[in-house]
Amino acid sequence: MTKRKIYLLLTRFPDNGSKVIRAMTGCCYPHASIGLSEDPSTFYSFVTKGFIVEKIARYVKPGREPFPCQLYELEVSKKVYDRIKRIVERFIRFKDKLHYSRLGLALSLLHIPYRRNQRGFFCTQFVAEVLQIGGAARLKKKSTRYFSDDLKRLPGMKLNYQGDMKTMLSLIRLNPSLT
Repeated sequence: MTKRKIYLLLTRFPDNGSKVIRAMTGCCYPHASIGLSEDPSTFYSFVTKGFIVEKIARYVKPGREPFPCQLYELEVSKKVYDRIKRIVERFIRFKDKLHYSRLGLALSLLHIPYRRNQRGFFCTQFVAEVLQIGGAARLKKKSTRYFSDDLKRLPGMKLNYQGDMKTMLSLIRLNPSLT
């Protein structure tokens, strides 16, 4: 059976939202994104602007302090990988109809699971749902209760890299099969 890799990128941005989430959850890396092995420098997530396709190079600019990050990998079957890829493609196709769930995040920080509709997500909830619906993980609680520390502890997650985003991008560019 052919195995493929799904990636979990955890990031600590230097903005106030990130600081609040870190303070309330205790997670060192409050932002989560999911990536596919076909393009190791592209990830998918939700930010306050809604669903985004994150290109790592966008965060690495001269004069900008590099962001700390962790990269985890999860080995999955080709069937699960293809299912997750289709889910991500659906999010890309309908990105204009999706939004960031500020209320969902706020209630989650208060340990209150909340889901009003199928169009609002925050980053860790999005990653948890994609992993669950895609068949890569079984969640022990509602996706709205997952934060980055929960995601990295899912069975099978393996730490691939820890450091800053700039160095990670350099490693990917030198050897894309590294991830």
